[in-house]
Amino acid sequence: NKFNSKQTPIKLSNIGEILGDSIKKSISTILSIGGFIVLFSVILNILESSGILIILTSILEKFGIAKSISLSIITGIIELTNGVNLSCGLYTTFPLFSILLTSFLLGIGGLSVLLQVYSIISKTDLSIKPYIVGKILHGFISAFYTIILVYIFKI
Repeated sequence: NKFNSKQTPIKLSNIGEILGDSIKKSISTILSIGGFIVLFSVILNILESSGILIILTSILEKFGIAKSISLSIITGIIELTNGVNLSCGLYTTFPLFSILLTSFLLGIGGLSVLLQVYSIISKTDLSIKPYIVGKILHGFISAFYTIILVYIFKI
């Protein structure tokens, strides 16, 4: 006989207890993610009110990047939601760049998303380095595919 004839019986726990624990863990995870979003929104407000964000956009402006574009890039790299919101606001002035930047930011996720993932995998033996490299590649690949689709469909 290929199978072990002495099998240990499977013991099922109380289904209510299992469901309750999974709901508690999911609520905790949702609160953690919301906390990261709020934290990084506050960090962005602090950077803006302290003038640091203006300094960073001025540095990028010296490289020929408009302030509105550099503000969208910096904000999106720090916190995805606010960055995409600013990027979509560029559509009337820079429509193609707005679409590409939004695609890139959605692919890369931003620092807030990176730290959300890191907070979850920090309890495991997984490395964050492949994730970071993958997200950067994802951002560039997303922008690349977006520009191809824009030209194919002549958006």
